[in-house]
Amino acid sequence: MPIFTIIRWVYVAINIALIVGLYLNLRRMGWKRKWSAGVCLLPVALSLAFPAARLLEGNEPWVRSMAFAGTFWLSFVLHTLLLLVLLGMFCCCNRIFHWMRITPERAPHWRNLAFLGVMGGAFCVSLLGWTNAQQPSVRELRLETAVTRPLRVVALSDLHLGRLVSPAYFSRLIDAIQPLRPDMLLLAGDILDDYHGLDTRAMRADLARLQLPLGVWGVLGNHEYIAGDAENSHRLLEAGGIRILRDEWADVDGKVLLVGRDDDSRKRFTGEARKTLPEILADAPAILRQQPMIVLDHQPFRLEESEAVGAFLQFSGHTHNGQLFPFNFVVRWIYENAHGYSRRGQTHYWVSAGAGTWGPRVRTTSRPEIVLIQIESAP
Repeated sequence: MPIFTIIRWVYVAINIALIVGLYLNLRRMGWKRKWSAGVCLLPVALSLAFPAARLLEGNEPWVRSMAFAGTFWLSFVLHTLLLLVLLGMFCCCNRIFHWMRITPERAPHWRNLAFLGVMGGAFCVSLLGWTNAQQPSVRELRLETAVTRPLRVVALSDLHLGRLVSPAYFSRLIDAIQPLRPDMLLLAGDILDDYHGLDTRAMRADLARLQLPLGVWGVLGNHEYIAGDAENSHRLLEAGGIRILRDEWADVDGKVLLVGRDDDSRKRFTGEARKTLPEILADAPAILRQQPMIVLDHQPFRLEESEAVGAFLQFSGHTHNGQLFPFNFVVRWIYENAHGYSRRGQTHYWVSAGAGTWGPRVRTTSRPEIVLIQIESAP
């Protein structure tokens, strides 16, 4: 059974359990049957909102609102489960250590208080996570190598532009990047999430405000394939002012050898594997190989490949640093480097937490990040 089918059924089971639990708790609190059932209609609608929005075409405000409500509900459900687990652990420990003495007469009071605390806590954590997702931070990385003059490179990943991450948010990111005065902008995949909310003319106009002497470069991620046809994603991104590299290299004004890899998921969608780094670089002149080599690869798998070809830096994304607790621990288990800086030999790596969000517009593991890479001349 495909993993996404399993996830869908788990999601259905969790929602049924929570809605039934809500109904039973309302009844215990003395609510009438019809009022309890009426209140439960709201979570039923919210649990259906996200899958329904994914099926709908168009980008009307009511569709965007449905998508936002449905994804916010995903965050609420996750944090409700986490708080219920914590509550269950506390109750088990309380039976052993007797931190609180709860008499039978007071048990209904504490049960109602715990119920309201879990519901309110899950909502507050999700709301704070939504606020956090709107506040991008600037992370700095200083590196030294043989360059004729210092370079300022801004790198982003995982914007997921579409219905939920709007052109207005992209414009705010550009506002935050402008004072950094970068020479070039790199985008490491999952630039778009769907085609419905994408505005390529606004994107091109925003990027033009940066006045980048070395241009805007990007690669495809798995969501450029998930959104539909990868070729269409490629065309739309280039129409938005981004030069997309797909298993190819580019000489960036004689200063950087930039290598853009197609996404690792290409074989799953097309049946054709992407090229290896030696295959991509086979026709690169030897003199260009003396320039600092920057590799853009959306998914940070097999980091040793960049080290083997002598890359100076690899920039990746995809992990979102988990985006929602406790998934940050899951991605740390899967990837050698799930977030931030690492090094293998003479090759530097940065895996970004991403500048946008997927699913819920909520972040509880880190803020969205803009990475400023300052490459300076080695002594």
